[in-house]
Amino acid sequence: MNAVQWWDEWQLRILVLGSLGIQWFLLLAAPMRKYTIPHWFRTFIWLAYISSDAVAIYALATLFNRHAIAVTTAAKRRCLNGSILEVLWAPVLLIHLGGQQEMSAYDIEDNELWRRHTVTLVSQVTVAIYAFYKSWPANGGDGRLLASAILLFVIGVLSFTEKPWALRRASINRLAAVSSMVQAGTRVSKWWYCFAELENDKCGILGRYYRKEDKQIPPLPGVDTEVVKRSQQHMLTDRDKVLLILSDMSLLAADSDLKQDQRRRRQRRSLVGEDDGKEEVEGDLLGTLSPRAERSFKRWLRRAFGLIYTRANVVLTPAYLAYHLLFAPFLHITAITLFATSGKRHYNAIDVKITYVLLCLTAALDILAESIRQLLFKLMSMADVPALCETVPQYNNLIGSALHRTQPAGILLRCAAHVGYKEGFFVCRRRNLYHMLAGLIFSDLVGANARGLDFTSYRSFAPGRRNWVLNDSLRKACGQEVEDSLRGSFDRGVILWHIATDLCIRRMTTDNNIDDIDKKFLECTEAISDYMAHLLNLRPDMLMTGSRQHLFSQAMEELELILKDIESQQQSYSLKTLQPDILAKEIIDKARAEVGAKIDVERVRERGTDVRVDEPLPPKYPLVHDACRLAEELMDKMDRKMRCQVMYRVWVGMLFYSASMCRGYLHAKSLGEGGEFLSFVWLILSLKGAKTLADKLQMPEPEPEPKLEPKPGPYQEMPQGEPTAAVATPDDDGEDLSFLLRGSPRS
Repeated sequence: MNAVQWWDEWQLRILVLGSLGIQWFLLLAAPMRKYTIPHWFRTFIWLAYISSDAVAIYALATLFNRHAIAVTTAAKRRCLNGSILEVLWAPVLLIHLGGQQEMSAYDIEDNELWRRHTVTLVSQVTVAIYAFYKSWPANGGDGRLLASAILLFVIGVLSFTEKPWALRRASINRLAAVSSMVQAGTRVSKWWYCFAELENDKCGILGRYYRKEDKQIPPLPGVDTEVVKRSQQHMLTDRDKVLLILSDMSLLAADSDLKQDQRRRRQRRSLVGEDDGKEEVEGDLLGTLSPRAERSFKRWLRRAFGLIYTRANVVLTPAYLAYHLLFAPFLHITAITLFATSGKRHYNAIDVKITYVLLCLTAALDILAESIRQLLFKLMSMADVPALCETVPQYNNLIGSALHRTQPAGILLRCAAHVGYKEGFFVCRRRNLYHMLAGLIFSDLVGANARGLDFTSYRSFAPGRRNWVLNDSLRKACGQEVEDSLRGSFDRGVILWHIATDLCIRRMTTDNNIDDIDKKFLECTEAISDYMAHLLNLRPDMLMTGSRQHLFSQAMEELELILKDIESQQQSYSLKTLQPDILAKEIIDKARAEVGAKIDVERVRERGTDVRVDEPLPPKYPLVHDACRLAEELMDKMDRKMRCQVMYRVWVGMLFYSASMCRGYLHAKSLGEGGEFLSFVWLILSLKGAKTLADKLQMPEPEPEPKLEPKPGPYQEMPQGEPTAAVATPDDDGEDLSFLLRGSPRS
């Protein structure tokens, strides 16, 4: 037997066994996506997810070619006598095409392809049934084998149907329907209730998973219990709010509509005489966040991940439960029993063994899957594997990365970057840093009144205007460089503050008087700084819409040139041996070396360029130069404690502003890739009622209170000529705009 003949005989067997192996790998590996796992392992899961459908469809096509397209009588006879058991593998492949419960989608965009999967369902079921019909003997064959095949087809079609059903319910438009829970829902038919229980459950979509944990509103004096229950129907738990904001919906808008509807209902009942005189508890979507809510974030994010990327949105429907708990086990056991009691003496012994393996292991996939998943979750928890968003990537800062690139090993880093593997994939994640940073952020916000807070105000330095990050004493300590860096573009500000923070921390390494509190704040400051640079380099869309990733590359190139110049001028030592404070001083001196130098006017004019005699020489390294000026201002104009506070507060302001301006869709998308710490911050801010991007787009900005001015009498005319003091008042920034009313340009 040559290689071609061997492949013709074993091709289908290898394909069906390979499809079975992929399904078992997905069963064991897919639940791990709810935890922070290495990127290379996620790549293997993605390859298995992509190849699972491809292998099963290719196997069905091979089966169709071998059994349905038999042109000659000899080919038919050879097909029938060879192995009629192969047609039993067709419904098993349909079961494999249904996929695993924990792996309905890999990316959030996959949920929008439910129509394509529906077409695939119809086409592949048609191919399998047609191949089975053309291959089965005309005289009926073995009755038990036929009955086993029919039962397997029932399982295959139903299992395959679950996939497009789950994808459709996990699409963003369908998830956005959770907003209907804050309004009076409509009753559905009993038949449709079997498939729509979660969508219309007044306890909340996510609340179904934690029904025992949901606490009811305690009885209040003078408030009827039935009224409290009626008000509960218009309230959302924190877990429901997570799903609402992940769907890019505004909690402030929903809260405003809810309160307006409740007021109108009370007014209508009082006008038509239906008011029973009992006080009604007003629903509130933006209630206070419990101090214990931090413990629940892990579960909320895991459930949100399940609703988007798994079949959690259909798992608790009556139809799904009835099928997987009662119907599917009975059908699998019956099909295996019928096959075991059928006559198999005339069939190929190898095919008989393969059929037993396929039927038994495929049945185990359906029957034992939930037990295996729960065991995996317990093992992951016992191993203390970080959950979603539970790590802060410690990306090497710009100066550290530039130092690595100047070494011989930097060639490998450049090669890896050229093939798509940026340095962020070689990141070290410290979980203890996450707990320290998350604890600081959560403790700052849990007792604060953040309702309606606009985080843009961290840039404000105008007198009389609120800055939620920097108080008056901190703002007075800030110089012009700090103010200019915060009022400029956000992405450039991240780069400037990242380099300046690193330089300041390196300069303070020789200070032995730093206490433990300052060390803690410095460590958190450095962590936020490195993380924001990580977002700019690897996830600029999450950092801020329109962020320019090339600023990171530009700053990296400038630092590499500076370090090479330093190393070339100082032959007596290597950059590796330099102390951090000395290296920081060398970088600052080199970046500002040529600033202020006079231009050789005659030489420039010879080239045809017209310049002024007093025109200063622009900096050679603009980004690093501006960052060094910022670092010098922080070092020279502030003492150590004030400097630590300003740097920490500024980075917290940038982090909160970035989190609030990121779309919920991007946060939901990042969950499929392991999650980001930014999503954790965003959840806290949203649940506290702070303004997110959806809130700013939906709700109008509050208008400033008008100044009270004496009104003219009924026969008194307004004075002509110059505008009144009330009209000509400066705007919020202190700029006089009266020249606009006079119709003349400002001098």
